[in-house]
Amino acid sequence: MESGNTSPWPSGFGTRPWLIQAHGTRRKTQTFVDMLDRSLHDVTIPEMQGKICLGCVRDGSWLLMLDEATHDCFLLSITNRPTKIPLPPLRLTSEYKGTCRVLGYSPHDFTVVIASNPESEQNFLLHCRPGDEKWTDLLVDNDDIEIDSDIVAYEGKLYASTVAGDGLVVIDVIDGKQVKMQLLYTEQEEELHGSYVSYLVASCGGIFTVRTDFFGNPCNGVVTRIVVYRLDFEDWVWRRAESIGSDRAFLVSGDYGHSCSATEAQLQGNCVYLVWSSCDCERIYKYCLDDKTISFNQILPEPTAPTCRAYWVVPTLIRATGFKEQTLLNTPVSNQDLYSSQEEQQANYSATWHDLPTELLELVASKLSLVDRLRFPAVCKSWSKVSYPIEEAKVWPWLMHLSKHDGTCKMFDPLRAKEYTLQVEAFKTCRDQHVFRSSKDGWVVASADLDNEDILIINPFTQDTVDLPILDRSYHFQGVTLSSAPTLPDCMAFGVCSSHNGKYVTVETWQSGEDAWSKLRLDLLEETFHVASNNPIYFRGEFYCLGGQGILAVFNQSNNTWRVLDKPEPIYAELNVFDDDHEGAKFCYLVELAGDLISVFMCNADEPPRVFKLDQMKMAWTEVEDIGGAALFLDRRASYCVVSPGAGNGNKIFFPRYSEDGKNASFYDMETKMYHPTFYGLKEPLNCVWVVPNLKLDEYAC
Repeated sequence: MESGNTSPWPSGFGTRPWLIQAHGTRRKTQTFVDMLDRSLHDVTIPEMQGKICLGCVRDGSWLLMLDEATHDCFLLSITNRPTKIPLPPLRLTSEYKGTCRVLGYSPHDFTVVIASNPESEQNFLLHCRPGDEKWTDLLVDNDDIEIDSDIVAYEGKLYASTVAGDGLVVIDVIDGKQVKMQLLYTEQEEELHGSYVSYLVASCGGIFTVRTDFFGNPCNGVVTRIVVYRLDFEDWVWRRAESIGSDRAFLVSGDYGHSCSATEAQLQGNCVYLVWSSCDCERIYKYCLDDKTISFNQILPEPTAPTCRAYWVVPTLIRATGFKEQTLLNTPVSNQDLYSSQEEQQANYSATWHDLPTELLELVASKLSLVDRLRFPAVCKSWSKVSYPIEEAKVWPWLMHLSKHDGTCKMFDPLRAKEYTLQVEAFKTCRDQHVFRSSKDGWVVASADLDNEDILIINPFTQDTVDLPILDRSYHFQGVTLSSAPTLPDCMAFGVCSSHNGKYVTVETWQSGEDAWSKLRLDLLEETFHVASNNPIYFRGEFYCLGGQGILAVFNQSNNTWRVLDKPEPIYAELNVFDDDHEGAKFCYLVELAGDLISVFMCNADEPPRVFKLDQMKMAWTEVEDIGGAALFLDRRASYCVVSPGAGNGNKIFFPRYSEDGKNASFYDMETKMYHPTFYGLKEPLNCVWVVPNLKLDEYAC
């Protein structure tokens, strides 16, 4: 081993996880990121100057470095003082894509393995040991095995994902010399769809995979969902993990995942910390398994390239060595709860409450605030029968969030910045968790888990439900909506999805009273259309869909026709929306505002939301600077407009996010042209939907 000179480490380095970015030949210094305050520190490490970092190995304590000019390759430890372990020369281009791992911790007895990325021009699995003069390719005699770059060390062996995603390749070093490979087939507990990447993490007696769904290009897109699975070694099935441990944190960057003690790392436990190159900067996402929320912050001002990633460096003393099972959080019932059990409510009142005249109760109810009106029917059975016009109260969308299996929903009021608890019995399940898909007139469309054929519509405030016929396959719609409340005889459910090339769309409809979905495939001979990641709306008797470029398509349910409108012309004609990974992708939303169609496009903090109003005379999008004092509530599952939201809330665009303490809703002020409270650092529930409170009971519901 060769020892270098001690470098001037930033204060706190070596006591908790830091991010280190090597800049190759572009800069002489390296960037250190302190995760406590996300501060940046320029540090000079001679051993890293002019080198590229291929990855972080040995549980986050060593970096694999490469000098492209001389092909010099070595392991570098910098947790105390720079220490080098020479490796054989390595000839890889600057477009290197892959993952490296190390078996063994002795400086004289270990094996280094480098796996290629499926996007690389060459498929390889290289390995070497101390004293070797060259690298050996394990796939020379195993060219039928396609290794993914996802690879992890676990209990003295390496486990690598296959490109097909149907198994793990187990790599074992026998007697320090012979390398043995074995392909073990695995199964997934649930079907996987859409654009995603996965990262293997070994932690305290188990192998986990962190699945990350994204929107846009995987090199600079936006993370939309994170799910953690754990490998069941008994039947080799990946099962969803509800917890990774109360004192455990997963640290992911590039193709590398590490596990550490959250307490020692001074991080929040039961969370995944993911470094991700977004379109505007390098972000760190925090996914909390306790409440199923996600948040992100900027850590580097510019997105990084594969050869200058910021990698985690984890001190040896804080790696997770024991497993502390996470106890699911049971939020205590507070005086802000919307409902509790009827028996508990009745116990707090004497029987005389039941005998109050109906006329008096209706008068009292008419004077109550919206929250108290929601509580009112839960007092006792006789009070639940009192009719009072909920529409007379000022209502606006609330954000409903479901994170557990016990039926407890969180209801966040964005204008009052208050959160309430609502118990919905239909959402109480043993295993599958309902996923919110859309909402209309106080009713929520939900499917049973991510990939399930069962779908229902429920009014969470009255507990009324309408069961829809099961789908012919697992939930697959890119957008779904209702024409009206599902209890009305003319209600229609509308689901739509399009092909990747936009040459055909599939429409499925359900009419109230029918016992099956009607399915229609429509081939688009001349006019292609790609359904964007937002829900359609029912407008003037037809279903309108917004495409990613800003064009509109309309489905008429009376004659089953689909037409892509020539006008309005696209707003972003240059976007190639027929590729899942298209760059420059925008989040887009369609909403009705007082008889007009409004579209909103947004991407990141550097680009404020762009709001367009459809000029129905000219059939053209016109960009607007204000929306006449109205407020928009946007989300891909359901978007709403409130014409008169009250003093101080006009010309604002609300998003399904809020501050960490829950005291501030997230919105963009069109007058000041600023995000509030900020664009970064806000929590977003992954399973949520905007819903307008509706207490109207209906005899047609189940």
